[in-house]
Amino acid sequence: MNAAPGSLVIDGDLITPTALATAVERTAKALSRELGPATGRPPLAVGVDATTGPAVIVTALAAERLHVPLFLRGHSAAVQHWPPQVVAVAAPNAGELAPVVTATPRRPLEPPAPGTGAVFWTSGSSGTAKAVALSRSALDYQAEATARHLGIDDGDDALLLPLPLNHAYGFSVFGIWRRFGGELNLHTVLRPEAVAADVKGRRTTSLDGVPFLYTLLAKAAESDPVLRAGLRALTVRGCGGAVLPATVAAHFLDVVGAPVHDGYGLTEAGPNVALSSAAHSRTGTVGRPLPGTDVRIAPDTGEVLVRGPGLMTGYLGRPDATGDALSGDGWLRTGDTGALDPDGYLSVLGRLKDIIIVLGENHAPATIEDVLRADEAVADAVVVGVPTQKAHGDSVFAFVEAADPGRPPSERALRTRCYQGLPPLLRPRVIQVGALPRLPGGKADRQRLRRLAATSGGAR
Repeated sequence: MNAAPGSLVIDGDLITPTALATAVERTAKALSRELGPATGRPPLAVGVDATTGPAVIVTALAAERLHVPLFLRGHSAAVQHWPPQVVAVAAPNAGELAPVVTATPRRPLEPPAPGTGAVFWTSGSSGTAKAVALSRSALDYQAEATARHLGIDDGDDALLLPLPLNHAYGFSVFGIWRRFGGELNLHTVLRPEAVAADVKGRRTTSLDGVPFLYTLLAKAAESDPVLRAGLRALTVRGCGGAVLPATVAAHFLDVVGAPVHDGYGLTEAGPNVALSSAAHSRTGTVGRPLPGTDVRIAPDTGEVLVRGPGLMTGYLGRPDATGDALSGDGWLRTGDTGALDPDGYLSVLGRLKDIIIVLGENHAPATIEDVLRADEAVADAVVVGVPTQKAHGDSVFAFVEAADPGRPPSERALRTRCYQGLPPLLRPRVIQVGALPRLPGGKADRQRLRRLAATSGGAR
């Protein structure tokens, strides 16, 4: 990686290279001091117990300097895995960063393997959160291959990142900045209006976000020609974290005149698997796999299988789960269903566990969600299936978020859409309108919604 990254902006504050270098140096020394005198060795691992950008950036660079793994704790992280060092970094003050280093007697339940670069926790959106170990070589491959694939490898790009860095998606963009330089403009809290302001008022060539962000940006751009022009001028309009609904992609293209660059990845894959870009884009797909990454579809289940240098080494403390996820010949079972077209473009349909089974046939929730999202009053929709003891199979529950909370869609209008666009057994039995619960990365919490549908008939 580069010895010196490019310029850094955090929530509008410019962090000078000197300030960043000073904070990293102080943090590395403090971390070494905590264990060094007693053991004669640097820390076994470094953990950042925060989701703020300054904390993650300074700690990541300090861990790299010490050649130790970085533990990035998520909201649902299991504390028994937590390493002995926790670093907090105060918010920028006049361009300065104030690191605070503390120690804890805990040790990782299982020491990470030699060569581990970072440990992430999965979001838990599809089950229990697990600690994913990625090697330094996997992280380096991700930064290199992703930047080359997207054409942002010349160090002259301005990356706008309104995503948490303690998740693999956001951290991968940080890795590109670390590898190639340019400017990283980090928003520590997702505020669509702030994203829109920077697209309009600050030099920006690349934006990454979740589908919900692009829904709101397209709506704002309808009446804002400057925002439309700014979004259209971006080299990369990257989208991940959840399946991009076809209605959201179509609306954005119609308003802005340029596509959202949908992508696919998961923490266990480092995270990027396939990405759309200006050179690799096809409607209804997430683009083509990164160079060096192989993708195939399991013929019996339709599951997406991935193999390549970006994959995890395993789940910490969970050899059983590692064995379930990684085959003996190196293929990762993603748990997602998808398809490959003859030109190698990948389409992702949804998670195996999210599949709705009716009359013995599998149906992706997106089929129903797209019908609901076609209503102009709907910002987002999540559909889950609840198993029943009846012959037809699952009952369908829909949770809908209004585009304007003051003017929510009527249940009658939504049911009419479903009646017109869906076969009888795929029409939702319950439709509830309200704010969707979301995970820290911004995607809807399907696990919570599935539990709510199963335990209370959809009531929240």
